[in-house]
Amino acid sequence: MDEIRVAFSIVIFTISSYLVYDLFAHGFDWIVLAVSIAGYLLVHYVWPRRSTGENAWFDPLEFIFDLPYRAIALLIRSLGKLSRNNDGDIGIDL
Repeated sequence: MDEIRVAFSIVIFTISSYLVYDLFAHGFDWIVLAVSIAGYLLVHYVWPRRSTGENAWFDPLEFIFDLPYRAIALLIRSLGKLSRNNDGDIGIDL
């Protein structure tokens, strides 16, 4: 079952990566951006959790496939932190 989830994640990741390429190659489109972000988020949730099987090759793939999710999560957290600490100061203390 884990192999099916990994194969499905690989397909979704590949399609999402192509859509990011398409954003740069054929012009920006909000729908393409939203679908690519949704694809990366879906890869994170479809990927099997820590398997105890013999599939050691899952670990390097998981690191690569989880990078876009971590980048999206970091961006959202940074925007939330920025809006929460919005006091009009740019944050430079001399």
